Amino acid sequence: MTDGGVMGNARLALPAVADLVQAEPLKAEIERHLAAGAGLEIDASVVQRISSPCLQVLVAGVAAFAKAGGPSCAITKPSQAFLETATVLGLGGPLRLE
Repeated sequence: MTDGGVMGNARLALPAVADLVQAEPLKAEIERHLAAGAGLEIDASVVQRISSPCLQVLVAGVAAFAKAGGPSCAITKPSQAFLETATVLGLGGPLRLE
């Protein structure tokens, strides 16, 4: 779900279980905001489980926003489960969680 975030950024809330089924819609949502030139805050506070495909989409999204040089894409309020999974996979840096 997307709504207004801080300072005009859109906010996208990840579900409790972000698995392979959510990867493609997540990618489409990130691409939509990138194309619109809008910043994006991705709220990961309720994530209990996240799959590698969803994390790959998030890494690519954060990198694409950075490469575009406009508004940013940031993971906000990551849950402990999100942080643990990202850390185990070595994605804390690419997701800008460190």
